Amino acid sequence: MVSSKRLLVVAVAAVVVLTPLTLFMLVVAPPGFMYSHYTTYSYTTTVSTNSTVENATVLLPFPVGDDVGADPLSELWLYDDAGNRITDWDTAVVETPHGPMLRLHTDRLVGEDRYTLWTYASNGSVIDRRIIDADEVPENMTNRRLVPEPTSYSVGWQVTVDHDIETRYPIGNGSFLAPVDNVTSVDCRDPWTATDVCMSFSSVASVTYESETPATVTLGEVRFEGWNEWGFGLSNSFNAFESSTTATTFTADRQGWTVLDGQLHAGMGRYDGPRR
Repeated sequence: MVSSKRLLVVAVAAVVVLTPLTLFMLVVAPPGFMYSHYTTYSYTTTVSTNSTVENATVLLPFPVGDDVGADPLSELWLYDDAGNRITDWDTAVVETPHGPMLRLHTDRLVGEDRYTLWTYASNGSVIDRRIIDADEVPENMTNRRLVPEPTSYSVGWQVTVDHDIETRYPIGNGSFLAPVDNVTSVDCRDPWTATDVCMSFSSVASVTYESETPATVTLGEVRFEGWNEWGFGLSNSFNAFESSTTATTFTADRQGWTVLDGQLHAGMGRYDGPRR
């Protein structure tokens, strides 16, 4: 018969052996209820000008859907070229002939009169690059090149939700940019896994403004992303989609509506992770 003392020794030995193993497994492969989850949407773009313009109105594609919320503008952030938050622009989600869009309006869109001065060696290699004001332009431009440096304004929106979002087929099945048209499946250029799904689409944007001198206003690419992330200890992963539209430039004789080409890369990451 095994003595109680020996049983105690065996039990203690088992605890000593199994406890570190159990802790290791909890860190490496914890049960689903131990994971923390984080789900977010992110939207960014820029508006740039090389000269001050008046009465500027910008209409941009913007996310729509249940996850956008009843007050999407509460999560909208505008920053100037120096990183200062802008609070005096009029912002609204408005109905247009193309559907709901983000409208930005300012009485005066300031563009600084500044340039990037490139200096080259005799063999063509770059020696120096610096941003200068108009009164700093050198008289001697030998081996130098002057490029207008636009003033850029950043537009950002981000929202976190308490549930997993659709990241494989977000167009028509979840919150996504609007307006969207001409959705077509395409091959993925840099697929992550077999779950990747890529599509091309089109959208529209508009810029109008007034200027007494020639001025150019540029819309940067519109980026919209959605992420499901989860983790505990050493076990962390995600799935996501990323979309973007082409940048476009407006001039005095080319204002109003223009078509934007868009690309969607969805289905990136893992789809066998723990549920909330």
